[in-house]
Amino acid sequence: MTAKLSVVVGTYNRLSQIQRCVNSVFRETTVPVIVYVTDAGSTDGTVEYLKANASERLKPILVGQRLGQARAYNDVFDLVDTEFVCWLSDDNELVNSALDVAIRALERDRRLGMVGLKTKDVEGPFADFPYIGGISSIGILNVNQGVLPTAVLRQVGGFSEAFRDYGIDPDLTAKILFSGYDLALTRSVGLLHYRNWETDPSSAIYAKLSKLQEQYQRKYKLKYRDFARGGASWYLKKAFWRLLQKVLAARANVNAPNTLLGRLPRDWNNIFAGRYVNLLEALMDREEAIYLRQHCPRTRCPERLPPDPAPFEAELLHTR
Repeated sequence: MTAKLSVVVGTYNRLSQIQRCVNSVFRETTVPVIVYVTDAGSTDGTVEYLKANASERLKPILVGQRLGQARAYNDVFDLVDTEFVCWLSDDNELVNSALDVAIRALERDRRLGMVGLKTKDVEGPFADFPYIGGISSIGILNVNQGVLPTAVLRQVGGFSEAFRDYGIDPDLTAKILFSGYDLALTRSVGLLHYRNWETDPSSAIYAKLSKLQEQYQRKYKLKYRDFARGGASWYLKKAFWRLLQKVLAARANVNAPNTLLGRLPRDWNNIFAGRYVNLLEALMDREEAIYLRQHCPRTRCPERLPPDPAPFEAELLHTR
């Protein structure tokens, strides 16, 4: 059967995690799928695992060097010839048939440019959150991992290599939204995330990771500075939500696990703080599979996407 979906995963010395990730894609997906795994030169048995299991459904791309996530993924995207494509991280585990859910939504509504896979951390500092994903500095609910038509990915140029490893997902989210496509999120958790983060603030690697995060946020703000000023409705929505948080206190904590009027507080936060989430449509939404739809009116979309910022500082490039 001809594949409909390509899943691209990057890995480096995470044998047990890439095995779990690949197995979960095949376990949870009925859509005909090809999994591409791009390896940056692993020495822990990952290369041997990929070679031994190579097939029409699992295709190793043995690069052998650390190019950065954006470049590594883009090189594989150039090989993809399926109708749809998805990118995952090796520390992801697919659940709830999320890829099937996303493909059905994209086939049903061609206005959708990407369906984000709702992600729940099961390890690391955010494991208590009901799901992860934040609002960017210009009001976009970011997609951490998503499924999209391959034609849309090519239209926006894939990942921005100026961001290299950090900020590639928020940047891609913005490019798709500002190209006139809608975005949505799976209503159910679609990915479990085994976050490999250094947690000691005094460590050197923690300091480098923090600096990379600061760089990405600074570059994102620079690239999208012309989109920073929002309309009155967005500011009113945010102000109303802040007032509700003060009144409701702990019940409105964005990371509280209990629902508030039928939705998680994090959902309410994304509805009110999300600049491109229509409040009325979100309140009336009865779609079972996807929600938190974002839409940028054509009149607000630029004729051309803004140019990329300068690349990251050279001394930080190999931190991942």
